[in-house]
Amino acid sequence: MTRYDTHGSKLYYRKEKLRGASWEYEISGGWFTVSVDGTERRILRHGFRFFRPREATIITAGGNETVERSFAEQWFFPDRWFSLLRFVASDGRTIGYYVNFSKPLEEVRPNYYADIDLELDLWLDLNGEITELDRDEYNAEIESKRLSAEWSEHVEDAAAQVREAVKTFVETYGPDIEQRKDPVYGIPEFILRA
Repeated sequence: MTRYDTHGSKLYYRKEKLRGASWEYEISGGWFTVSVDGTERRILRHGFRFFRPREATIITAGGNETVERSFAEQWFFPDRWFSLLRFVASDGRTIGYYVNFSKPLEEVRPNYYADIDLELDLWLDLNGEITELDRDEYNAEIESKRLSAEWSEHVEDAAAQVREAVKTFVETYGPDIEQRKDPVYGIPEFILRA
């Protein structure tokens, strides 16, 4: 069984939107540390089941398969302008990854963490194909000046880093971004290099 560091306390998370909406929940998981090229990275993991499973498609180099999406896990990074979600089929296989660009995770009071969703997202199929999502919403937030030029620059840089990390991974190991993960926590290698 994987154990996470919660310092004996419950952890909570709040996601805020630029337009003012927000939601919060208790974290199911906790903090862990992984070493990446000799540097320690602290990451917060949260796992959750979907209230109502739905159909999804796994896209690999070998073809497509329709499955039932029932679970997800999310990794938050206090040192990056994104979080990563792994969508999981009812049989435990990864469907794909969703990169949610946001302000880096901050502790706003003891054991209570928050970030701000900055609208732009990427969907990553297992074969390494990347689909950009919500560019229109992102651009609208820039035009309204709710999303500052400084934050937008961080998002664009982070998106470029994720794209490059996936491209480099596929060029090095082949079209299967799922094949190399941290052996204890399961976080995929490509995102640790972004």
